[in-house]
Amino acid sequence: MKLIACHINNFGKLSNLNINFNDGVNIINEPNGWGKSTLAAFLKAMLYGFDTKKEPGAFEKERKLYKPWQGGTYGGELDFETGGVAYRVVRTFGLTEKQDDFHLYRLKTMVECDDFSNMLGEELFDLDRNSFKRTIYIAQADCMFAPSDGINAKLGNLAENTNDINNFETASADIKDMMNKLSPNRITGSIKKRVNTITAIEQDLKKYQAAEDAAEQLAGKIDEKNAQKKELMNIRAEYGKALQVASAESRKQALRANYEQICHTVEEKEKLYNESIGQFHGNMPSEADLRDKMRQANDLDSLCAVERNLDFSQEDEQYIDELSTVFKEGVPSDDGLDEMQKKIANIAAVKNEYGRMELKLSQMQSLAMMADDEEEPKRPEKTRLVPGGIAVMIVGLVAAAIAAIFSLNEKYNVMEIMLLVIGVVGVLMALSGVVMLVAGVRKNNKQQRAYIRKMAEREENKKQKETPIKELKEQLEQIQSGITTMESEVSQFYDRFGMEAQPDQYQEKLFELRSKAHDYNRFTEQISKKAKTKADRQKLESEIEAYLEEYGCDPKEDYTQSLSRLKSSLAECGFAKENLDNARTKKEQFETENDMENILSADECPYSLDELNDMISKVETSLEDIRASLTQYARQMDDLQEQLDMRDEKEQEYRNCQQIQAEEKHKYEILKLTSDYLLKAKEQFTARYMAPIANGFQKYFGILTENTDCNWQVDANISLKVKEQGQLRDVRTMSAGYQDLIGICMRFALVDAMYPGEKPFLILDDPFVNLDDEKLARGKQMLIALEREYQVIYFTCHGSREYSETK
Repeated sequence: MKLIACHINNFGKLSNLNINFNDGVNIINEPNGWGKSTLAAFLKAMLYGFDTKKEPGAFEKERKLYKPWQGGTYGGELDFETGGVAYRVVRTFGLTEKQDDFHLYRLKTMVECDDFSNMLGEELFDLDRNSFKRTIYIAQADCMFAPSDGINAKLGNLAENTNDINNFETASADIKDMMNKLSPNRITGSIKKRVNTITAIEQDLKKYQAAEDAAEQLAGKIDEKNAQKKELMNIRAEYGKALQVASAESRKQALRANYEQICHTVEEKEKLYNESIGQFHGNMPSEADLRDKMRQANDLDSLCAVERNLDFSQEDEQYIDELSTVFKEGVPSDDGLDEMQKKIANIAAVKNEYGRMELKLSQMQSLAMMADDEEEPKRPEKTRLVPGGIAVMIVGLVAAAIAAIFSLNEKYNVMEIMLLVIGVVGVLMALSGVVMLVAGVRKNNKQQRAYIRKMAEREENKKQKETPIKELKEQLEQIQSGITTMESEVSQFYDRFGMEAQPDQYQEKLFELRSKAHDYNRFTEQISKKAKTKADRQKLESEIEAYLEEYGCDPKEDYTQSLSRLKSSLAECGFAKENLDNARTKKEQFETENDMENILSADECPYSLDELNDMISKVETSLEDIRASLTQYARQMDDLQEQLDMRDEKEQEYRNCQQIQAEEKHKYEILKLTSDYLLKAKEQFTARYMAPIANGFQKYFGILTENTDCNWQVDANISLKVKEQGQLRDVRTMSAGYQDLIGICMRFALVDAMYPGEKPFLILDDPFVNLDDEKLARGKQMLIALEREYQVIYFTCHGSREYSETK
């Protein structure tokens, strides 16, 4: 699978651009602002169309972001080959996805075909858009890797049926959301909320129990009064019959009998009244005070419920004791913890700076050592011109001298001419020797001066390199001293709370300390609230008990019942007082209206009509008392019935809450089991392709770092951790460059594992920008390894990251 060429009509700032692609690595090295990232986005859009959602960190959606700056047709063409067949995809983009246009042609015939749909990228790579951007496509400044369900499906060779695995994240999120809504532990969970509701209803039902008991007692009294009424009605009927027989009785007897009945009624009412007030020992409570005490009794029940809710479990008490020991010298404030957080962050920053400077020192020392290792300039060899010139000069002088000597003894003949020639040649040779001697001396002097200059420059360079190294060492010593001081301050801070923390545990221990401080403050607040609630409860209990003792009630009995009985007694006392006043008024009225001396005189007839009237009057009085009692009882029953109706509603609400609570608890357990089984199934599914990914990661990681030690671990969720200082650590805690390095290796390892057959092309938008020089050089070696199997489209803006330098 490879790209052949592309033509951009208009896309972002790019217009009328043609690019041909070759096998292996295709480098697009252009300056910033040329449109490299736009070109990469064009390739992605030709494969997948535009994303309807805004990219994280982008200020606009892709469709608007890459709308042609100069107007014109929005889109272009892309030629590619897969399965031995070459195609051309043509896309034009409108304002919305519905206005987009897609066409696919076979390059050999240029006949439109339907081998692929507008979901071209997903059909070519068996990956959705998100998974494509996490593997094959490395965008600028986005080298980190995160697994997705599409990647898991592709790795498991389930690309034709990926709905289940693709829906895993959605299903897990939905289950988690439903569990959070139902949670028995979260404050916002419906089960947790309903527990408080059920508790409140149970407290309300307890308050209604007193009303139910009072209603039962009142119903017994009503039945008793109705029985008395029925009996008195029968007696009155008998007295009526007797009255007809004694109709001849005198008015005097009737009036006397009536008066005697009135007096008897007064005595009886006085007796009943004295009995009713006797229970108060001469001190009757007011109705207003009684109503206030009954309200206080209801408030007391509420305070008791609140106090029970504020009780601590045994585990909480143990935890409070532990926290009291930790914070015996005081609880740190959030501001203090924030300040310590900044100090810890400062330590990390200073350590990073120390590491950077230490690396710089190492580099400077390496350069200095390289300078020391340079060969010392060779001492110049003396040229052979000097001895050669001397030799030539001597030979010439000797020849000239010999010729001169022999020429003096010869005549001018052939021999003399030959000697003359020899003499001239000797002179010339002597001159030549002088010239060679002078040239040799000058050359030796020049070489000697050059040697002295090089030695001086070498010593000067050595001094210049040693001075900054010394200064940097002094700076490192000062920084190390500062780090030691700051770590000592942090350690002293943790010692205040009995905590031991290594420098790499500062953040973790600070989070733990902050959590304990918040817990301790919360517990302290709860203890204060409980103490106040207890004090309020005890104050109310003391006031109610004092009130009950004042009116002769046992304070050890239930307050509400005692107050209810006191209220009933007070009502009976008022009713008795009203009856007594009526009887006395009746007596006074009778004595005023009649001649009492005459009425009280002796009767002539013992069986007078008055005696019968007196008997009837007694019955009527009793009936009147009973009717009054029944009326009062009816009013009391109406009041109690309202409370009982509210109790019935509360009981129905309680049953409904219990039923819903049971159903939601069952549903919560099912959701919890479902979530656990889904997670286990995914882990078992992903564990099958861990080995190919680990092998691929080791290959690329080894190329970039030359590290063959397996000091890293890939788990079933395709999450990678690196071992540092004896512990596996999340790669997000490492530097940006190291995160990019690991993300690049993991992406290439995934592509290897996902495509064991036909390899896809790779789009790399300057992924090595955060690597240091050493890793960058090895990154170029990685490109050499990649081009053996993949076609790579590599974008960069800097010559130092060009692949051509590696060849």
